[in-house]
Amino acid sequence: MAAHELVCSGVRRRIGDGKATLIWGHPWFPNDPNPMVQTIMPEALNGALVSGLIDPATATWDLSILQDIFIPADIERILKVPITPYYDYSWFWFGDPGGCYTVKDGYRRIIGNFEPQPGTFEKWLHLWKIKCPAKWRIFLWRALSNVLPTTTNLILKRVEIDPTCPMCGNLHEDIMHSLLLCDFSKSVWHESTLHVPNMIGSDFGEWFGNVLSMLTADQLFLAVAVLYHIWRTRNRAVWEGCLPRPISVWRAAHSAAAAWRSTHAQVDHRQPQSPTLTVHDDAVLRCYFDAGFQAHSAKATVGAVLLTHGGEFVAAFNGQLPYCLSPLMAETLACKEVLSWLRGRGLSAVHIYTDCSTLKKLLTSAQTSLFSYVGFAIDATRAILSTFHICSFNLVPRSNNRGAHSLAALAYTQVSSLYWDTIPPDSISDLI
Repeated sequence: MAAHELVCSGVRRRIGDGKATLIWGHPWFPNDPNPMVQTIMPEALNGALVSGLIDPATATWDLSILQDIFIPADIERILKVPITPYYDYSWFWFGDPGGCYTVKDGYRRIIGNFEPQPGTFEKWLHLWKIKCPAKWRIFLWRALSNVLPTTTNLILKRVEIDPTCPMCGNLHEDIMHSLLLCDFSKSVWHESTLHVPNMIGSDFGEWFGNVLSMLTADQLFLAVAVLYHIWRTRNRAVWEGCLPRPISVWRAAHSAAAAWRSTHAQVDHRQPQSPTLTVHDDAVLRCYFDAGFQAHSAKATVGAVLLTHGGEFVAAFNGQLPYCLSPLMAETLACKEVLSWLRGRGLSAVHIYTDCSTLKKLLTSAQTSLFSYVGFAIDATRAILSTFHICSFNLVPRSNNRGAHSLAALAYTQVSSLYWDTIPPDSISDLI
């Protein structure tokens, strides 16, 4: 009962055929912040069902009825709600692709999404994707969060110690001074010959953000190694009262980086590669597709390019999709349209390429029950997939899917779908 308010704030009702959903009384608008109908209920319609707003002949919203009952804002929202007469209603959790509640979603519902303060480090995803020892990443996280036990931080915690830097003995020690501005640290960076950003200011997060933008992956790896070993050397100065030469610190960092690379290169070499990416019949065509989505209007589009195994153009198409409630729903409906297009061309074997990892996971997992509106399109897509003799789903970077992305963006300005079967359109001719 303590969680009753939380559940009611995040739960939604997927209407299906609308025969068990109250127009006034059930939260059947899937978009935030208010899932309830805002139009004042006429007394004569008390207990009315959503099915009464649907034209049974076309299985679409009856616009004349909507205009007689609802205010324009509600009409606009109703027209964007998908109708599927072959489904019963279901409850789902708003925001989750499958409609399932998780503790993480509940926590976000209570606390709200994190909004970084101006001047704070924001590139956390880039940090956790750095390929280096885990303890180096944890050290960086502590430095960027300003929780390393520098003398300044210890004094703020009411620890009675000498505030001067244990390496140079001249200035008060904070994170920026310890890792970059100390005379000893500067000497280590000089020995490394790495072209790092200027070591000025007092914000380590701002400096490291520039490092992420300026350095290559190999240079970034070495920079992290240098930072970690400077901190280790600083700790030796605290506990052992000694300092090695700066060139020794650089050599230790370089040796540790080389050893880690060598070990992990051998491990990666022994790992088998994914069969979906390596085992391909040369005669099977490849289809790249992408979806476009505009959140403010709920408009969605699709673009697809069909190529031979060698990369030669075969066909392409683009067009507009029905109203969508999320980018994932747009990707799912786009996949359904692409598979229908391929079957219409008489293909029974094809390799599909998408840049949406969530869609690939939903289509290739064993999960069968999806309670959100995405489940409609997933079920329809799986039904079409079952008619193919060969159909694999592969994940590609967005940079490798530019042709389909360009076609999807072009479809916003079109009245109807366009098809190319001989000459590729100008929008993708330079991208394939």
